Amino acid sequence: MSHSAKFTIELPRKILFGEGAAKEVPNLAKAFGPRRALLITDPVISKLGTSSQILGPLQDSGIKTDVFDEVEPEPSMRAAEQVAKVARDSSYDLIIGLGGGSSLDMAKLASICITNPNPIADFIGVGKVPNPSVPKILLPTTAGTGAEITMNAIISNREEHLKLGIVSPYNIADIAIVDPLLTVTMPPSVTAATGLDALTHAVESLMSVDLNSFCEPLAIDAVKHIFRSLPKAYRDGKDLAARRDMSLASMLAGISLAISGVLAGHAAAYSFTVTVPHGLGCALALPYVMEFNASACLSKLGAVAEAAGVKETEVAEDKNAFNAVAAVRRLMGNVNSPLSLREIGIKESDLESMAKNMVTVKRLLAHNPKVVTEKDALLLMRRMFEGKPLQLSEYKVS
Repeated sequence: MSHSAKFTIELPRKILFGEGAAKEVPNLAKAFGPRRALLITDPVISKLGTSSQILGPLQDSGIKTDVFDEVEPEPSMRAAEQVAKVARDSSYDLIIGLGGGSSLDMAKLASICITNPNPIADFIGVGKVPNPSVPKILLPTTAGTGAEITMNAIISNREEHLKLGIVSPYNIADIAIVDPLLTVTMPPSVTAATGLDALTHAVESLMSVDLNSFCEPLAIDAVKHIFRSLPKAYRDGKDLAARRDMSLASMLAGISLAISGVLAGHAAAYSFTVTVPHGLGCALALPYVMEFNASACLSKLGAVAEAAGVKETEVAEDKNAFNAVAAVRRLMGNVNSPLSLREIGIKESDLESMAKNMVTVKRLLAHNPKVVTEKDALLLMRRMFEGKPLQLSEYKVS
């Protein structure tokens, strides 16, 4: 498999993984010597009582902790500004993020806004945050986004139907705590969407032109775990072995995406996941982007086929690339994830503007093994709209 010769590894200073790891929060928080902490989460996590599992022990240990539990799914700029205001209005010196990707991203935003008084719009892009953030501890309650690992914080521009990224090393968690026990309350639909998001991170980072020898085994391992355990976690949320597998897969795929990058699938999804859950949208795009890229990365898709348990011996590389895509489609079907834009209410008349928006996401398309023109993007959107797979004959290297 071809690898990028140069790569940089920027990850949380400490990652704790395993059942019960969340109990370590008070001790880990104390090491920062905080005067006042802010716990950022969403209303569902609050209602389920998961936030009190973290808040209670923190307060018992003598750390004054306030709670902001109004994070919305796919946060808008207005919602992000609300988080920034809360963080800036009090002298917090520790942020704790608890929840799915949206809560963790808003915790990152809070941590940079305390030390950077600029408007949030100034931070959009790569490396636009001038000052280091206050310390943060991130705990995912889903198994998919990898947000506890990455330096990305995503905001939805609902007016222009675009996702905006704040990409900065100051977004990286000081401590990431991945506790599978925090994921058992996920309903099946969220289990599916987030699990397929992790699959997208793993497969896209394998296709990336910036794949490297550090990330490759992590991404392949993530694919194995997801094919083995996502249907089990989907069917039985209390299956702890499956939950552990999925939490591990999400973390491994998150590390891979943080270093190798994701590509055209995420760029496509950014054009329509302002109104659709991020993981569901990225998953929908995945098989189509695998097909689009196939001729440029047959051996990489062969590795996906092997990890998914569908690799055939003594067949041409294109057949195993085809098998990999078929396996992804089957897995999506097994967890009732939509395979066409039509199914999620996208109108055919929206495809052209979505294609235009897709090609503006140059940060992600830079990792793609094939150049994506606006014409390519529109063809891709049309195929995603129809939901039809490519024939094997169309996988050949042109």
